[in-house]
Amino acid sequence: MTDRPARDPFLDGGPALRTALGLRFLLELALLAGAAVAAVRLLPGWPGWVGAIVAIVVLAVVWGLLLSPKARFGIRSAGRVLLETALFGAVGAALWASGLGIAGVALFAAWALDRIALAVLNRD
Repeated sequence: MTDRPARDPFLDGGPALRTALGLRFLLELALLAGAAVAAVRLLPGWPGWVGAIVAIVVLAVVWGLLLSPKARFGIRSAGRVLLETALFGAVGAALWASGLGIAGVALFAAWALDRIALAVLNRD
């Protein structure tokens, strides 16, 4: 027997962490979808569709380079949180401006709750 304290599998990479990370992935997809929907609703006609494509590409590149688990450029935790706050806040505000205020608030609130859960589970 060892004298190590027992680790809680629920908090130590167990179901809670997997759930929070799964939700995080879904929130990343919702971020892209929200940006596209907001662009189409805010810009009439074909410029909205072009704006949607540009928004998706820009968000995906920024996320991939700076925020993904295999990010090309590592940034500190505080910078990650600030950048995520800016991205989710901007898309939430765009959804609000496009007439989808509840969706914008829900997206931002879900991200904030997931971020808190990841912090509690000691996961950046």
